[in-house]
Amino acid sequence: MTSVTHLLAESTPWLQRYGYFAVALSVMLEGTGIPLPGLTLMGGAAVLAAQGALNVTWVWLIAWLAATAGDNLGYWVGHAGGSRLLLRTGIGRTRLGRLRGFFRHYGVWLILFGRFVDGTRQLNGLVAGSARMPYRRFLAADAIGTLGWVSLWVAGLYTLDRHALALHGLLVQIRPHIIATVATLLFLGAAVSWWIHAAARRPQPRKTHKPVRTASDARAKHGCRCGKPKGEPR
Repeated sequence: MTSVTHLLAESTPWLQRYGYFAVALSVMLEGTGIPLPGLTLMGGAAVLAAQGALNVTWVWLIAWLAATAGDNLGYWVGHAGGSRLLLRTGIGRTRLGRLRGFFRHYGVWLILFGRFVDGTRQLNGLVAGSARMPYRRFLAADAIGTLGWVSLWVAGLYTLDRHALALHGLLVQIRPHIIATVATLLFLGAAVSWWIHAAARRPQPRKTHKPVRTASDARAKHGCRCGKPKGEPR
């Protein structure tokens, strides 16, 4: 509960003064590459909605539309001249080239899940536009990705705050089972990772190609003189 309290303490002054507008502006501008606390204000708004100060439906809808609008604005900025802007943020030309290559091959997946990674969330639109990712593909992937991101945070924090005491009691009861499950999964993950690395380092057996024997080779091996022209001494 400490993280929720800290989140609320940071966002409450802004939300009390500007309300939904603070959520919309911060989330939208964050999508264009400007480092603003969009996630913090959106999460704080969800907690305030759980306490009855805001409407959770409006928080969810405004945050989703703002996130989508910000990413699309970032896309067109990147399309028009995002390379210069991205280089000014400290991204080197080599890294920028790699990012463009990733977007050309895995752009849809990066848009869908990149919002859940801080740093990628702010630069997704700029890099996608700079890489000339087809706009319709970007728009569809971004609408789905922002919907999942906003829904997870708003619904999660809203539910967490409304049912904090019940969830705390449940976690206390099932904590040993959670620890055992996580430890088992970590062990299995480490074992699988070790096996994959060991298999990758294992030298592959060299394939030996047997020479193909022709009919003339067979005749020469068995001393056959068949097929020689007539009149040739035996």
